Amino acid sequence: MTDVPTTPRRKLSPRDRLAVWEAHGGLCCICGARIDGVRERWIVEHVRALELGGEDDRANMRPAHEACAIDKTKTDHAMAAKAKRMKQRHIGIKRPSSFRGWRKFDGTVVKRGQQ
Repeated sequence: MTDVPTTPRRKLSPRDRLAVWEAHGGLCCICGARIDGVRERWIVEHVRALELGGEDDRANMRPAHEACAIDKTKTDHAMAAKAKRMKQRHIGIKRPSSFRGWRKFDGTVVKRGQQ
């Protein structure tokens, strides 16, 4: 099993944003609608998320409505978390047992039912 590292994100210059916009005709990569660049907020979205192994280059970037991108980002985070859990299970890391109790300010542990 190969590890897919998270690609570091670099800052986009206005020239890069314009190049992504022009390359894709101002169409949202998520919903497919035309983006009104003056009246609507838009961002440059990575088609394959960086945390899922996507590259931080123009071939992986598309314009997207900000609202569409927020929903896609939630889905991407959930998929990345699932992939991490699956990897941990695969290599034998167990989830911590659910602890039924609380810790006092002095550091002592009180289990539920003991007071």
